[in-house]
Amino acid sequence: MVQALLMALVALLNGIQGPYMWYMFREPVMAGFWVGLIYGDPVMGTVIGATINVSYLGWISAGGANASDLYWAGLLGTFVAIQGGMSLDTAVAFAVPIGLLGNYVHVAYMTLASVWPTRMDILASRGDWKGIRRLQILGGPAFVLILRALPVFLIALYGGGLIQQMIDALPVWAMNGLSAVGKMLPALGMSMLFKFMYKKELLPFFVLGFVIAAYTGLSDLLMFAAVGVCLALLMIKLGFGKEKGVE
Repeated sequence: MVQALLMALVALLNGIQGPYMWYMFREPVMAGFWVGLIYGDPVMGTVIGATINVSYLGWISAGGANASDLYWAGLLGTFVAIQGGMSLDTAVAFAVPIGLLGNYVHVAYMTLASVWPTRMDILASRGDWKGIRRLQILGGPAFVLILRALPVFLIALYGGGLIQQMIDALPVWAMNGLSAVGKMLPALGMSMLFKFMYKKELLPFFVLGFVIAAYTGLSDLLMFAAVGVCLALLMIKLGFGKEKGVE
């Protein structure tokens, strides 16, 4: 019960709109950490969440429309993986349909929350700024509590055994297929990100990073980040890109 209530709290914070909530709870790597902490293995939760996060590196929400729901993909994807004892590849594959299911929740939230602006217009015409502030603070979270926190609470309370039964019922070929798909999804996420960031002037640096990683076997991302920052500062000092207006 306590774990289910904590999961509901994380789901509430995960679904509330705001920069701090996005950074601390929405991203799969952070959602995975909190889920792992609740179930006694924050390291594994972070690893699972980060693996799911790679698949969503190119994720954007344009005009409130989502291709997939990032909120539940990380939160429930990590929960399913930890409770079902899944491998990382299988966990990523399971996160995708969970994200698609969460997308319906997102649409329902956006639809129901659209009643608040109309109410705020009425309050504004009366000069009731305190009422507008109350709706700003409580209106959105009220729907998040019903649509996101409550289902997660029920899933966490009753779904662990059912999830394990579902996994056990899957044939070997289905699990192998999910594992294969899970291995491809991080590459898809990287490809989407690369599509947005691609500039031919920067391509040699992109290739250089992969070559160094492939031939040295180094996997310390912090080291690559530090080297990348140093190279970027050095190239800026040398005037790289000024002549062609590259930013």
